[in-house]
This record gives sequence, structure tokens and C-alpha cells, in this order.
Amino acid sequence: MDKLLRAELVATVERTVKKAMECYQERWITADEMQQFVSVFTKRWLQDHGHLLPRTPVEWTDEKGERHTSSYLYPLHRIQAMIEDGRIKDLRG
Repeated sequence: MDKLLRAELVATVERTVKKAMECYQERWITADEMQQFVSVFTKRWLQDHGHLLPRTPVEWTDEKGERHTSSYLYPLHRIQAMIEDGRIKDLRG
């Protein structure tokens, strides 16, 4: 196996594992839980700057047709990947 083929295989495996972790194995956590995993992201920091991170609320319609929204959930593995590859250093609003 030559170096180019080996590099392509390694890159493919890395992309596949990253996709599996960030998609199929993603762990969605609350702002309260975030500090357990990334200590700099306190609940206060998330209140002030959480919009800079990937996040989503849970939204649903009840039996009366009224829409409801929960607090935000944060994708832990995607945020950890942002820290690992340096994207966390360039957050913009």
C-alpha cells in the first residue's frame, strides 16, 4: 500500500468515525449539564453567548394545537469536535 492510498484510507476512516459520533452517537445535553463536560461553558456563559454554539430547542404541538418550546439542547460531540479542530476559536454572532 503506497503512502497516498494509506492517507486516503485514514482520512476516510476519520470522516466516518466523526460522522458516526456527531450524528448517530450524538449526545444532546442541557445548559446545566454542559459545564460537566466543557468547564468554560458555564450556565451564565451559555445564557450570554450560547447562540454562538450549535443548539436546538425541542418544539411540539399539544392536543389543543398550541406550540411549545423547551430550553436549548447542545450537541456535545459536535462541540467537542469544534474544540479539537480549533473552530471554537472563531465563534461569531
